[in-house]
Amino acid sequence: MWLALDIGNSAAKGGLYAGTTLEHVFHVDHHQSALRADGADAAWARALQPALDGIAVERVGVASVVPTVAAHATAALERLTEAPIESIRPTMRLPFTLAYRTPDTLGVDRLAAAAAAWTAYGADAAPTRPVVAIDAGTAVTLDVITRDGVYEGGVIGPGPALLRRALHDGTAQLPTVPLTWPDRVIGRSTGDGLQSGIMIGFVESVRGLLSQVASTLDGAPVVVATGGWRDLLARRVDAIDHIRPHLVLDGIRVLMELNPPETPPH
Repeated sequence: MWLALDIGNSAAKGGLYAGTTLEHVFHVDHHQSALRADGADAAWARALQPALDGIAVERVGVASVVPTVAAHATAALERLTEAPIESIRPTMRLPFTLAYRTPDTLGVDRLAAAAAAWTAYGADAAPTRPVVAIDAGTAVTLDVITRDGVYEGGVIGPGPALLRRALHDGTAQLPTVPLTWPDRVIGRSTGDGLQSGIMIGFVESVRGLLSQVASTLDGAPVVVATGGWRDLLARRVDAIDHIRPHLVLDGIRVLMELNPPETPPH
């Protein structure tokens, strides 16, 4: 089995692959203080053990936007497996040409999502079309690969939770509201108005950004969505073609396949 681990700002998501088939997915909420404190390697080992118990892990790929947390998780994986561990990075062999001006600032989760989307829907398509990968979570990102196989970059904006937090923290009297779809656009209370602004505003911002991005491309793009808000967007943005809940994990596996380990397992 290959293990792909995507470590985000508040949680980690792991996937166990047999070949190209995703056999099992698990989550670790690393907001727990024990998983962020000094010497958290043992806590991570305890958190990961149930998912890996009895599994022969041959390779591990880690994509992380939180380096300190990734260090603890990696140390734990070294305890639990004898597999080589590879950190996803822009300097790896990629399935496309990287045209990003600041690759050292490119989130590796974005890189992995783009790799999976391009491999699945762009590289071998006939005719080849541009691909846009949307990851809608805490933030929403749109990452663009041209029909010639060039990663151009993308767009980054706030997701609903960030919008809600900004409105609540940045004002004196606005309440926190549920992140659910409003019954009507025009709110008849402050809470209803906030829900409309946050939820409808989020969807319309993605729709507008996607339209603007598509207008710059040579042909209509294939649009792939992932992240916690993917289903909401798929229901309300007609331009989305595919939903892939585990796009980042799939991208980690793709990049592992393109980059064999430099040394054999222990």
